[in-house]
Amino acid sequence: MCEWTGPGCGPLPVEPPPLVGAALTPETAAWVAGWADALVTIHQPPDVLGRLIDAFRDQGGEDKPVYVQCHLSWAPDEDEALRIAHDQWPTNVFPSPLMADLERVDQFEMAAAHVRPEDVRSAVLVSDDTGRHLAWLREVLDAGAEGVYLHHVGKEQRPFIETFGEKVLPELLS
Repeated sequence: MCEWTGPGCGPLPVEPPPLVGAALTPETAAWVAGWADALVTIHQPPDVLGRLIDAFRDQGGEDKPVYVQCHLSWAPDEDEALRIAHDQWPTNVFPSPLMADLERVDQFEMAAAHVRPEDVRSAVLVSDDTGRHLAWLREVLDAGAEGVYLHHVGKEQRPFIETFGEKVLPELLS
């Protein structure tokens, strides 16, 4: 058994790592504000995201950071970006209660068989236009987030990383 200060374990950090709470609703965000050092959530429409962040800030999170994970699909062609999103992320359109009741991979696959490509746009930011992605990310920051985590849902990451590193992030950070 490893002791915190024993061989191979090293000393405890001078400052403990931040405790980040997750929330999908304003009610949960308000609760998280009382005990967490920061909040993390997922991309939602700007008005919904704004209410969630406001609830966190109003209940004790006024000086604490908020981070938003954005699921996105980019490709040089709009149809390809949509195909990638539909192939990789079709089950994320389902509401939480349904997701909680699905237990096996085959159940997810059966449910996803009824998801149309256009349906994934409700859960994934899909576009071949880097300017459109930039606008979506700015909306997140304008809603009050301090940080944005980009999750490109496609299997091939290099084109996304290179394109966003060249065209999106420099604009977003300026």
